[in-house]
Amino acid sequence: MICNATSIKKYLDKSPKIFFLYGSEIVLINDSADQINDFFISKGFSERIILTKENFKDAHKIIMQNAGGSLFGSKVIIEIIHNSSGTTLPKDILSIFDTQNFDNVVIIVRSTIKKVNKNSAWIKLIDSKALIVECNKLKTYEEKAWVKDRLDFMNKSEADKYTERLTSMFSGNLVAQNNEINLLKITYSKNTENKKIEYDDAEFMPYELEDKIIELDTKNAIRIIHTIKKNEDHYAQYLVSIVGSIINTSISMFQNKKLSLEDLGIWRSKVPGYKKFITKCNIKKLMPLQKQIYHLDLASKGLAGISKEQFWYELENMVVQLTSN
Repeated sequence: MICNATSIKKYLDKSPKIFFLYGSEIVLINDSADQINDFFISKGFSERIILTKENFKDAHKIIMQNAGGSLFGSKVIIEIIHNSSGTTLPKDILSIFDTQNFDNVVIIVRSTIKKVNKNSAWIKLIDSKALIVECNKLKTYEEKAWVKDRLDFMNKSEADKYTERLTSMFSGNLVAQNNEINLLKITYSKNTENKKIEYDDAEFMPYELEDKIIELDTKNAIRIIHTIKKNEDHYAQYLVSIVGSIINTSISMFQNKKLSLEDLGIWRSKVPGYKKFITKCNIKKLMPLQKQIYHLDLASKGLAGISKEQFWYELENMVVQLTSN
């Protein structure tokens, strides 16, 4: 079964619990994956496992182990991240489409493959076993509908105005549109109605991002990223190291209660802020981010095969996750 990303909601409760997401529009891939996750979390799927290239050879075994269920009967979402410039999936991933559907396992394969031949044998196999979600560039009217759908926190007249502004200013660029929508979600209120979309020329140093993250100040953390991206994007690798350090420090404190923050190299003046931040963290949320920051580190060095826009989108999304309770 095949659908496009903008109509995925119609298929979630009708399709097998296995999904293949591909296409040239990374925002739609991420958005589709989020919708699938949200839908099945609402159905009681409480655990999530992320598999990357290092785990592909074990993917089938991991699926079968979880299909057997656990002592507590937990339901699991297994997300497989396939980053490649190729035109087909590796055999280790294709083999999972030969497995039967299980009541307690959902499988999401997110691929960077941009185009597929629908007459190829491997696509026909997936089509027979899964929901294929095409995440391609949108036509103008589809783009406007997509933006407006994400502005549902506004009243109708304001959503219409912002839809026109965003699709005019960032025509054909869903990454930029999505970044602005995320920022609007943080800053918008009824008191800001009729206010124009504005961009400031403030200057920030990368280390200031650390302070805003541990203060859980999402708005200003995103503002710093936007400004550095616009004016000094050569700091990308430094920003990744800052976010990675926060994640790794927090996980280390959870795993070894005998450690002190000073032992981990945190300045004494920042220790109180880190302690407050860590008390509001959840290690289950931090562990997947540790793997994601590793891949962003590779991307910042040009070694992960993702675009600059995708890099900044994923960095921003990670900061939002870190600063949201």
